[in-house]
Amino acid sequence: MLVFVVARPSLDRYEELRQHFEGWREVRVILDRREGDRRTVEGALSGAERRKRERRRRLHVRRDLSRLGWAVIHTDELVEGA
Repeated sequence: MLVFVVARPSLDRYEELRQHFEGWREVRVILDRREGDRRTVEGALSGAERRKRERRRRLHVRRDLSRLGWAVIHTDELVEGA
């Protein structure tokens, strides 16, 4: 399955993708629920070793959201790394 995550300021892109992929069973289009970086320095240090691989995978999502206003996630990649 593909999941398109669209940054909140890009509502036009969200609507465009939602309409384009309407009815596709293997595609979801969602708005990014985050409104800012919620992590603090203390929180990041306390679990430094935990989920490193998962965080690295999500770096492209944050990068694409800030550069493009949207990102694509292949859910198969999430299952493989579990």
